[in-house]
This record gives sequence, structure tokens and C-alpha cells, in this order.
Amino acid sequence: MDRIENIKNLLNTIRSSEGSGFTCDERKILANYQSNKGEKASLAIKILSVLGGILASAAFIVVLFLLDVLDSEWSSVVLGIVLIGTAIGINKKYETLIIDTFSVSIYVLGFVLFILGMAMHHNVQEEHVAFLIVLIALSSLFFTQNYVISFISVLAIGAAFLFLIISYNIPDAIHGYVLFYTIALSYCFLNEASLLTAHPKLAKLYGPLRIGLIFSLLFGLVAIGKNGLVPISKNLIWMSSIASFFFILYLASHVLKTLQVRSTKNKWVAYVLCFLTLLPTLFAPAISGAILIVLLSFLINHKTGLGVGIVALVYFVSQYYYDLNLSLLTKSIVLFSSGVVFLVFYLFFTKKTKTHEKV
Repeated sequence: MDRIENIKNLLNTIRSSEGSGFTCDERKILANYQSNKGEKASLAIKILSVLGGILASAAFIVVLFLLDVLDSEWSSVVLGIVLIGTAIGINKKYETLIIDTFSVSIYVLGFVLFILGMAMHHNVQEEHVAFLIVLIALSSLFFTQNYVISFISVLAIGAAFLFLIISYNIPDAIHGYVLFYTIALSYCFLNEASLLTAHPKLAKLYGPLRIGLIFSLLFGLVAIGKNGLVPISKNLIWMSSIASFFFILYLASHVLKTLQVRSTKNKWVAYVLCFLTLLPTLFAPAISGAILIVLLSFLINHKTGLGVGIVALVYFVSQYYYDLNLSLLTKSIVLFSSGVVFLVFYLFFTKKTKTHEKV
């Protein structure tokens, strides 16, 4: 009730400040809030239900194999396509929790059967299967805006791109993958308002698209952050840091504007401190990528992204420290130097924040 009253008071405040030119449908706004509140309240139940449905789908696949139903690759492909189409159709017509869980389960089941069927077909190359997965996932995003299905579709697209990079034996193309998803994620976060108001379908897709882009970016960061996981060239690894550096410095400019820092000297000090903080991560793009996820999530108060980003940052820093081919003393000096830079930056930021609060 307090939230509803706050919404009403906010609308009244806007009306009084904007005058007669401001119009809104208060009833629809409150109804939409109540609907979103109900969805969030059932999120834990929905996750458990979906996990249960996926386990049931896995058991169903095992039964089909035991009954020799999937001996033919085409039977798996056809059944998979039918199940995917059925899941999309159900989601367009019904929006209850039970039906939602059922549709997600058969969507995952359909995807698995389609991949297995195409993999068993000797005349179909693996690369073609990956392209078909991307096509099906994009079609799913267009036809249905179910949160979990859209999230799975975004992840499927990212995983398919990574598979194609590895399959065609061009591991250095992962830098292009990381650059693309870094730019896409930053655009998604920095243009939240325009994306939410662009089109009703895009507004529904924004939530799963946002979290899906975070995990898709993390796929690429893990590939380059884990030493030896993918045979990438060490001389080109800095390329994946370019976009992260740019957007972090761009966010720093936003912070300076918020703090009303007008002095050119103070601006340059802040930019230099940011650059010095990021410089050790030039050849560790996974760390700068995780920092960007944390900053973007904090900017729009996205708690899930913030939590994922912090966990990823801790992991990538630990992994980088472990993979350093240096003595323990040198590692300690590197960590100590980084800590000093962070402390100087913190003191500068705190001083400017207090000055802004006094004003």
C-alpha cells in the first residue's frame, strides 16, 4: 500500500509541476505495478518449477531413447521443432505460472531434441546446426516475449556464436565476440528509457535481453580469462579491453557531471586515476569487463546484474592472480600497487561527494 500511495503522490507532484499538458492513465500504471509485483513475488516458485520441468524433460528424453523412439534422426528433429512451436504458441495464448513452466520445459526439450537429431545426421555439418539454432532463437524472440524462453534464446545465440568461432578454428575472433557483446550490453543499459518506450514487445524483452547479454558477455570473458581454455594469441588480448575501457571512462564522465565537477584540473585527475586503475587490466580484459558489468548494473540499480558482476569480478581477479607467471613477491607488489591506486581514487571520489552534498 505504501508503494501505491507513493506512486499516486509522485503522479500528483508531476501534474502540479507540469500543469495541464501532462496526461497519464493512472489506473493502468497502478494495474501494471500490481502485475509486476505479482510476477516478482512468484519468481522463486517459477525458478523451482522451471528447474523441475527441465529435469522432467531430461527424464522424458531418456525414456524416448529407451523406447527407441529417437532411433531416426529425423524423428528427433521433427519432434523438436513441433515442441518448440508448441511452446511458443502456448506462451502467446496463456500467461499462468503452470502453463509458463510447462511451455519452458517443452521449449528446452524441443531444443535438445532438435540438436540431438541434427547431430546424429551424418550429412549435416555442426556449423549448420549452430546457424539453425541462432535462427530458431531469433524467431522465438520475435514471436514470444516470455521471460525464461527469451533468456534461454539469448543465451543460445551467444553459445552458438562461440561454438562457430571454435568450430572454424579462429580463436582470436573471440575478441570480436567480446567487443560486440560489450557494446550491446552498454547500449542496452545506457538507453534503458528509450528501449522501454520504443515498442511494447521490446519493453517485454528488455529484462531477459539485459540479463542474457550479461551472461553472454561472461561466456566470452571466461573464454579469454581462463588461461589455456582457448588458444588465443597473447599479443592481441588487449583488443577485448578497448570497449570496456571506453565505456568505463564514459561512465566516469557521467559521475563527474553528477558531482558537478567543473574544474578542468579535477576532471583530468579523475580521468588519470580511472586510467591508472584500469591500466593493470589491459591484458586481463575479463577483469575490466566484470568492472563494467558492476558499474552499469549499479547505474540503473539492477541488483541481479550487480550480484553477478561482483561474483565475476572476484573470480576473474583470483584467476588472474593464480595464472600470473611471477614470483609470490612480485604478485604481492602488483596487488599492493593496485590497492594504493584504488584507495587514492576512493579518497578523491569521497572528497568530491562530500563537497557536492554541502552544496
